[in-house]
Amino acid sequence: MQLVQDALGLLSGSFVGFSLGLVGGGRLHPCGPLMIYLVGVPTAHVAIGTSAFAVAVNAAANLLSHARIGTVKWSCAGVFALAGVAGAFAGSSLSNASTGQSCWRCSRS
Repeated sequence: MQLVQDALGLLSGSFVGFSLGLVGGGRLHPCGPLMIYLVGVPTAHVAIGTSAFAVAVNAAANLLSHARIGTVKWSCAGVFALAGVAGAFAGSSLSNASTGQSCWRCSRS
């Protein structure tokens, strides 16, 4: 059963990392569009990187509070995180291959 859970953790972590690397954490929340359209961040790639940093800092702050009270399953978190890093590298590499222009939904007339 542990092998199945580890495999699902690898798969899930890779998917999350890939999607965050591809479109940035802020694209899943209003952070990215707000950075581009309200704050004036010049490109989607810069907004993706900036939102990734913001998500990481917020996640680290949340981790500290959960680690203090013992609600972190470290072995599971490690598998998920390593898979996420690999997925994020793949997603960000694919994202960097694009022009960074707005998505197709935003460019329709």
